[in-house]
Amino acid sequence: MNITPRVILGAVAFCAAVIAGSAQEFIPGKIYVAEIAGGVAYTVAGGTQELKKGVSLPVQGARNETTPASHIVWVYSNGTSLYVDEKTVIQVAKFEQKPFPKGTDTTVTEPSVSHTVGRINQGRIIITTNKLMTGTTMVYITPHAQVKVRGKEVVIEVYDRESRIYVVNGEVSVSPVGASADGVGQVIHSGQEAVVTDSSITTTSSQMHVVPIDQFYLDSIASQLAAGERAQKIVVFETAAGADGAEIQANPVVPSTLPVQMTVSPATL
Repeated sequence: MNITPRVILGAVAFCAAVIAGSAQEFIPGKIYVAEIAGGVAYTVAGGTQELKKGVSLPVQGARNETTPASHIVWVYSNGTSLYVDEKTVIQVAKFEQKPFPKGTDTTVTEPSVSHTVGRINQGRIIITTNKLMTGTTMVYITPHAQVKVRGKEVVIEVYDRESRIYVVNGEVSVSPVGASADGVGQVIHSGQEAVVTDSSITTTSSQMHVVPIDQFYLDSIASQLAAGERAQKIVVFETAAGADGAEIQANPVVPSTLPVQMTVSPATL
């Protein structure tokens, strides 16, 4: 079989394109607002953003603060949802991910490797992930602890003198502030709660203890957990060509079966 130089050059060009695509740098991720109620202050890139259900906007470098009796649920473009409860302050220092092909079902599996670093200063957040890619990192930092999340449902609460980390389903690694920098942290499993106390009022060795999650507590946050799971199913994402290179776009999910519209005729009145 004869192989022409044109065919060889074409194959080389194709392989080069594949390699270049696989090595593409991380790009800033976005969020999609799935649910919002009450007063929410959201600032990013030095400006205040108006938030409403259905908007998509950048999140890296953002600061979000909720007032009493308010909350917001957003979905990161890696498919993870975040329920931010009332009277909560959270900053997203980093959220970036690799570009991913159109048509990826981001409601089930994380579409590409991503890196998240968030800092929660007060209040409560509920993290709900899908299946995360190998190589993905997700870290949330409180005044008392560093929490490395591997999924799938995790609650973090921050008080003046302690942080509480509830692993409803999945696994996290928790390290108290002041612990060795090269420490791997203590692994907390499904059904466990880690209580990390302010280092100023206890020694590092007794700064954290782990107990079973009380069922009454799980019942009390059932609606918030459901909201996070629901949010993951209403939007998918894709990487598209933008003015400054690849960018991530949000696409709300349209139900495959729309509700049947009933028509009432005068004869049936």
